[in-house]
Amino acid sequence: MHNSMHNGGGMDRHLYRRTIGETKKGDPIKAWYFWYYDPVSRKQVRKSCGTSKNPVFTKREAEAVMDRLAEQDREYIAIRAEKESVTIGELADTMFRENSEYVRRRRERGFLKENSTLHEIQSHLKNFIIKKYGHLKPEEIDPVIVDNDLIHMERSNSWRNRQVSILNFILNEAVWLKMIKYKPILGTYQFKRGKKSILSKEEMDILFPANFDDLSRIWDRNKNVSLDGFMFGFIYALITSTGLRNGEARAIGPSQLIMTDGTQISGMVGPDGRENIKPPSKTKRKTVYGLVIDRMYNYEGKIVDHLKKGNDEDPKLRVAVIPEKTVTYLKQWLAIRPLTGPLELLFSYDGRRIRSEYLEARFAIGIKNAGINMDNKRVLTPHSLRFTYNTKMRRLIPEDKLRAMMGHDYKGMTDYYTIINLAELEEQFLGLRDNSVAIDSFWER
Repeated sequence: MHNSMHNGGGMDRHLYRRTIGETKKGDPIKAWYFWYYDPVSRKQVRKSCGTSKNPVFTKREAEAVMDRLAEQDREYIAIRAEKESVTIGELADTMFRENSEYVRRRRERGFLKENSTLHEIQSHLKNFIIKKYGHLKPEEIDPVIVDNDLIHMERSNSWRNRQVSILNFILNEAVWLKMIKYKPILGTYQFKRGKKSILSKEEMDILFPANFDDLSRIWDRNKNVSLDGFMFGFIYALITSTGLRNGEARAIGPSQLIMTDGTQISGMVGPDGRENIKPPSKTKRKTVYGLVIDRMYNYEGKIVDHLKKGNDEDPKLRVAVIPEKTVTYLKQWLAIRPLTGPLELLFSYDGRRIRSEYLEARFAIGIKNAGINMDNKRVLTPHSLRFTYNTKMRRLIPEDKLRAMMGHDYKGMTDYYTIINLAELEEQFLGLRDNSVAIDSFWER
């Protein structure tokens, strides 16, 4: 083992090389690593100077990595020494950098397991916390002002609680750094409690009438016939009848819509953004419509090409058959939808993407307009529509087919089911086509 010690503002890191593989000739392939003693756990920690995909092979590059880490340590210790002048923004900037002293401690204690969590925190800092409180010192945070700011944000309580938790991370660190003696106590917000509800057949008939104008009135803010009223009614009908998740529904693009006659699959939407009226082939067999679910909005508000619990290597893609009634809504929307907004999205509002919170807010408006009974224990949200789909479809199609369309990982949620590529999706869609008659009866049961 080759040792080279780097003083990192109080932390000693020692470089060494280890074998990570061998060449075709059998020669060892060695990469640079480092080790140090964790001051909290008093255990030895070993880390790569690079990543699993990009190891560091040269000593010069390894020493450069050590120098960068040492500089971050010095900055952090400087902040502790200059505690009188540090703001929330300055503290957060050093805390939530990759491989910072704070991030290292959180990871060693098992509280920060995924890089995505760090990116999520950085997003909240940029979009809210730093804008609101970045200029303040930790002792200047006023819980009453924070509570008032959060209450007046058109956001869910889950989002509000996330801002509170990140602020608490910063304030706890200020105590640890001895900037403040006592941490302000920030309030949290209750989640909606109660049993998750599903829609009854009667409630579905009210919320999703066959007449387009009636559908629009139910989902319009003022009970008028409007384009956005129809669009939101169709979105919720599509979620209800295909089991989409919130982020999947908001990210749907026209290219995800497909149709088949049982032998050939083609796209439902043409290059002009409208319905492609050409049949898949010359057969007279019934055309079945489907939806390739291969992307979603993530927590940062960005579209990613994988689904929940998926990643680039295992995207968890799936396909769903669209019931006939929902197809009528779909064809109407393709005929009237504005083509001036983001064309890669099937749904947009005022030329912009639809936020998760707004989808929830408009859902509440439709429930109220329709006069749906809501007792004190009933909880209805857009996710309740996925519950409704799962519950009703269990009675209509085989469970393995349902798990495929729901994207469930195991039987307890509805056995592990993974779709690897588009070819397998198409094969699955052709198999699901045989269940189209049963799926068409979704709205009638």
